[in-house]
Amino acid sequence: MKNFEKIVLFLTILIIAFNLTQINIFNFLEKENKITVICFILSMCALILILLIRVSKKIKDMNK
Repeated sequence: MKNFEKIVLFLTILIIAFNLTQINIFNFLEKENKITVICFILSMCALILILLIRVSKKIKDMNK
C-alpha cells in the first residue's frame, strides 16, 4: 500500500506540472484556460488529500 501512495503522489505532481505548462497567462480568460485552471486546482486538492492521508498514517503508527 505504501508504494501505491507514492505512485499516486508522483502522478499527482506530474499532473500539476502539466497543468502549469498549459496555462496561457496572456489570455487568462479563455475557455480552454479556465478548464486548465480548474484541473490545476483539483489536482492541488488531490495532492493535499494524499499528504493528509500520509500524515494521518504516520500519527497512527506513532500511537501504536
